[in-house]
Amino acid sequence: MSMLIRISLVLLLSLFAALPAAAQTATTADQESRVASPTSFLEACAEKIESRGRLRFCDTYFRDKLGTEADALLYLRDRITRLRAGHEASSAEKYQSFLQAIYIVAFLTIASIVLIASDRRIGGTAKWAGLTSTAALLVMVVIVAMGWLGKYRAEYSAQVELGILRDRIETEAAQAIATKQQITPEIVRGWTKDFSEIGRRFAENYGAATVLPEVDRFNN
Repeated sequence: MSMLIRISLVLLLSLFAALPAAAQTATTADQESRVASPTSFLEACAEKIESRGRLRFCDTYFRDKLGTEADALLYLRDRITRLRAGHEASSAEKYQSFLQAIYIVAFLTIASIVLIASDRRIGGTAKWAGLTSTAALLVMVVIVAMGWLGKYRAEYSAQVELGILRDRIETEAAQAIATKQQITPEIVRGWTKDFSEIGRRFAENYGAATVLPEVDRFNN
């Protein structure tokens, strides 16, 4: 009889020991079924990677992995992306304006030489006056053309620098996620400092390239 009691007690204790483990396993399985978090950015950003045709981080990956720590990262990243797109469009516009100014210079130069050389009735002071006025007009157009070139260089430089900064932010954030570190305030301050420096350099270069102020260009 005592042997039967002992066996019963052993079975009862084994049952009680197995219940917490089974409950914990069920809870873990339930959490995993409810929170299907991607394991890598390749899974989280598959749609964006496919649409871009290259590896590209997306907001979902950083939000899932960093939680509220991703707020500053996502804000800076969105701001940089928008500004970079604006610089890209503006640099293309400025370069086209520069080419048009060059075409005007070439046309005026050729036209003036042909007209003055072909019209033999123009002589003496009149010819020199015509050459002087043409030369002055050409100088003005050249100055405008160099201004467009300077603006293009400022826009393009800012575009490249912003792209490099965005890649750096994404790489450092991905490395922090991989090594289970945090996005500290010091890291964010470093990003914002470099971001401010890019904006300051653009303002200086753009201001130095234009003769007339363009305040609306800095309203972004």
